Amino acid sequence: MSGEDQERFEDYLELERYIEELQAGRVAHPPHDLTPTQARIYRTAALFRSASPDAASPRPEFAEALRNRLLALDQEDDEDDTEKMVAIKKTEAPAPTVPPIEEPLAVPLEAPQVEEQPAEPEVPMPTSKEIPRRKSFFSRRSLLTGSAVAAASLVVGGGIGAVAERSAATPPPPTARPTPGNYGGTPLVQNGVWQRVATLDQIGENALRFTTDTIVGYLMRSDDDEDGEKKGEIIAFSAACTHMGCIVQWDGSDHQFHCPCHGGVFTEYGKPSPSSSFKYLASLPRMTTQVRGNEVYVLVPKNSK
Repeated sequence: MSGEDQERFEDYLELERYIEELQAGRVAHPPHDLTPTQARIYRTAALFRSASPDAASPRPEFAEALRNRLLALDQEDDEDDTEKMVAIKKTEAPAPTVPPIEEPLAVPLEAPQVEEQPAEPEVPMPTSKEIPRRKSFFSRRSLLTGSAVAAASLVVGGGIGAVAERSAATPPPPTARPTPGNYGGTPLVQNGVWQRVATLDQIGENALRFTTDTIVGYLMRSDDDEDGEKKGEIIAFSAACTHMGCIVQWDGSDHQFHCPCHGGVFTEYGKPSPSSSFKYLASLPRMTTQVRGNEVYVLVPKNSK
């Protein structure tokens, strides 16, 4: 096997493992240094993962724009159907008419004077082709767009009632106690295992990335430049973007995390940045940390294997 073939085979195996992790519901992380082609493949896999029930609801303006585009597409399909019907009517041959049956003239023995009556016009027999019938066209595009428009309408307004009914019928999950250092939020992992991920000497001014069997995250040392963060405190959070799960990358030039998939930006403490085009996103989920001497431990999800 040549070197290029071996590299392609390894890329395939890595993509296969990535998709298996997504299907199993675990946090999956694409590799570094992706080519443009590989990046498109991984974005597609993340897109399918985002269709799960746990994915965030789309913005109302996005759903409305999608609905308008689908309606325009459906209108174009109807115009195509009308043109097809006109073309078929032009090509149809006229229906044949049944000629009247000529009866032999009877010659009377005597020729009485009979007043001639005007003959009634013959009415042609109706045929099946003369019955007007609207032809229907069910193209795959019109069927899909019709269903998608209905789905988009549910996203905008119709589905809100159903979601509210399900929420009322389902008891809320138990709320975990806020963990110190989580800025009052619920930690990402509540029943996990403690794992050593770094030492205090490794954590400087920049974010330190760590990887375990179940999660990829970042460690950050607070410098007391944001409300709710104690100076010197070790903060940990997941590296999975809250948009579609892509792994954010640390940029030391602006001290922010950037999502390589769709341009999301988070501050050094994991909050949505004002410079991000996705300001509605949630913060990067915090994780519970523990310092034992010079070693830093993080509560990570258990490995199901």
